[in-house]
Amino acid sequence: MMFGRLLLACVCLTPVDPVQATYRLVQVAEEAHFAETFDSDPLDRRWVQSKAVKATNAEALKYDGQWVVEEPAAAMYPGNRALVMKSSGRHHAIAAYLHTPFSFIHTPLCLQYEVRFGRDVECSGAYIKLPTQTHLLRLSQFSESTPYSVMFGPDKCGTSHRLHLIVRVTDSSNGRNQEIHAPQPADDLTVYFTDQQPHLYTLQLYQDSRYEIFIDQSLISQGRLLTDEVQYTESPDSQPESPVSGLGAGSVAALGLELWSLSGEVMFDNFLLTDDLKLAERWTQDTWGRKQPGLLERLLIATNSRPWLWGVYVFTVGLPIILFISYMWPDKRFGPPDQDYYYKKYDEPQPDRQPERDQPDRQPASDQPDRQPERDHPDRPTSLSDYGAVSREGARRRETRKVQRKSDLEVENERHSLTSLKTNRP
Repeated sequence: MMFGRLLLACVCLTPVDPVQATYRLVQVAEEAHFAETFDSDPLDRRWVQSKAVKATNAEALKYDGQWVVEEPAAAMYPGNRALVMKSSGRHHAIAAYLHTPFSFIHTPLCLQYEVRFGRDVECSGAYIKLPTQTHLLRLSQFSESTPYSVMFGPDKCGTSHRLHLIVRVTDSSNGRNQEIHAPQPADDLTVYFTDQQPHLYTLQLYQDSRYEIFIDQSLISQGRLLTDEVQYTESPDSQPESPVSGLGAGSVAALGLELWSLSGEVMFDNFLLTDDLKLAERWTQDTWGRKQPGLLERLLIATNSRPWLWGVYVFTVGLPIILFISYMWPDKRFGPPDQDYYYKKYDEPQPDRQPERDQPDRQPASDQPDRQPERDHPDRPTSLSDYGAVSREGARRRETRKVQRKSDLEVENERHSLTSLKTNRP
């Protein structure tokens, strides 16, 4: 019984095929500076694929990587589409204009989106750039040299798993710029690149230079950008000695992805840029939150990277069952109390009952000799409960017979002795 219950618990924890759920289109937040789900509009209606050429010392490389909008191969929510960077070993660049330019000097900035890396990713970026508003900005020429105000998101190459946050800062006295690189999170980020699951990346940047970075709504890094601990990098139009006094180098005008991927098959979804943190919270619940698995499914997903959790789950489920059975389950060794073989541990020892198969075949009732009534055998026990008393009485009778036989022998010996004396007299 105990083994059966443990087996049942293990079966209950066995993964089953996911059931597809109907996906409800998310209402795009018009009050946001930028919001995109990729579920309804075609890619070319809003997004511009770059035709720029990337110049290097050896050759000129085009941004000719392919972008498509499609559903995941194993979609649990039919109709939920996403932007996919398809090509391997190619340069990719694509961008879209904001509704209106956005300055985050005096307001908070919230930037978030979902990323899923494909199988066996080797080297690929998945970060976002927010190009700065200038009269020279052309999304058809969006490239690595396009000025940006914020760069944020994951990046992997080899065994290096990084999460970038680079913010452009401006010296208010002379207008020159520098770039601040926030420290890398202390947590190991490997699982977010290897588990082939979508993950939600969120940046919250405040007016006083504080920042918070979340992955799947869990805080993994925070700090303040304008301190001595951050790393400063020169922008092309800056000088190393320029003092820093505030965040922001003009307004943000667009949102873009300028990436190189060795592996391809990187998926992006549900972009949001806003200065309203309450709106960002609602957007998260309507997009990311609706697709999250339940508790049981999350426990099963955790075993993919930590197989030892199966032992924890079985022990956690099995131990309460074992304790419950030990405390509540009846003791079957002595049988139900309404049967004649039921007795307590402190009762008199009982004779073993011979199994039916070991008993000789019984003769038919007509062939069996007539049995004498019970009154002819007063010593025979009439019930199992009398068996102990009868046994003790029989033992006393046997002792009495032994004593009586001993007394008769002594009398007979005395008689022989007297006879011998009479015979031997003169």
